[in-house]
Amino acid sequence: MKVDKIISDKIYWHKYINFYEKLLPKDATNILEIGVFKGQSIHYWREKYPNANIFGLDIVEPSDAWPKDDRITYFKADQSDSQNYHAILQSIGAPIDILIEDGSHDPYHQKISLIESLNYLKNGSIYILEDIHTAHPHHPYYKKRAGVFLGSGVKRWFKKDPDVFMPLQCLLLIEHLKSNGKTPNDIKDTLDFKNSLFSYAEIELLFNKIKKLKFYRRNVLPDYCYACKTDNFDYASLRCSCGTELYLGTDSMSVVLEF
Repeated sequence: MKVDKIISDKIYWHKYINFYEKLLPKDATNILEIGVFKGQSIHYWREKYPNANIFGLDIVEPSDAWPKDDRITYFKADQSDSQNYHAILQSIGAPIDILIEDGSHDPYHQKISLIESLNYLKNGSIYILEDIHTAHPHHPYYKKRAGVFLGSGVKRWFKKDPDVFMPLQCLLLIEHLKSNGKTPNDIKDTLDFKNSLFSYAEIELLFNKIKKLKFYRRNVLPDYCYACKTDNFDYASLRCSCGTELYLGTDSMSVVLEF
């Protein structure tokens, strides 16, 4: 069956929304989403928080199809450009209540946005890092970023490339430390910072600023396919009739951070 609704993939594919609804505040003044895409999420935030100022940041020019409202402002920027990103956050002129990072999904860009946003988040704010599964070692984005980080010019014969410490690993570490009454200092000597996107100081900073972490991982099938917008599923192969994988191990993972 073909689905023609204009709806965010947060709802029908990833199924993040039900998870978020349990953690989002009742009210918000300033909301920023990195990665506007087709604008469906902006529709959601506008309806969820009718009195909030909503800011959308994307690497492409604002589209005529994106929601328009006196309370909605769009910025064109590359999320990896920290200087421009700081200028945008300063222009907003007030701390952010809810920040949704749904941009390029490159683990390095995810790290930059997280660290660079810290000074602009309100006490009690929510930071949602979507699609953090791209930093899983089995995901192509992890492998691509690890290749760039480690360098592709050196051939390694009979030797496994070292693992690279990325946002998923960092936030799982912080959750594990907090759950077990430990601190970053307890594991400082066990991490290989030569192969890490994060310095020890950044790990310690995040540990001290983050109050709570909640991870989500979709464990059911999506409502319909993001590629062809149908629910013509082959339930034996766990693929859509168009060939899209419906139930990958590295798919639909998100984390909500409370500061």
